[in-house]
Amino acid sequence: CLLILDDFASHPLLKNREQDMCRILKKLRHFNISVVICVQTAKSLSKDVKRILTDIILFPGLSEDDFMELMKESMAGKFDRHELWEKYKVIQDLHTSFRIHIYANKVQIVKSQA
Repeated sequence: CLLILDDFASHPLLKNREQDMCRILKKLRHFNISVVICVQTAKSLSKDVKRILTDIILFPGLSEDDFMELMKESMAGKFDRHELWEKYKVIQDLHTSFRIHIYANKVQIVKSQA
């Protein structure tokens, strides 16, 4: 099952870890339910939500400070964030994605097919 939350990051249901939605998100993996949260900026995600991210897909435009904060607050911190930033910052094509698959221990740059 897949749950997609589009433009949902600043919604009050995700701001506080005591909210039902945050508690549900932490438990969904036990029921084989995947969640995709689409956001304009990672700053709008609470630390609690960032901590449970297993895959992160970024497009060009994130500042170095925002990138480093996301790496620090998520499980992506297991990677060398400075090395990741060096790979991310050179992406020019707005449709090219930078993908961090935390459990697979893999980082990819995926160019658009368009």
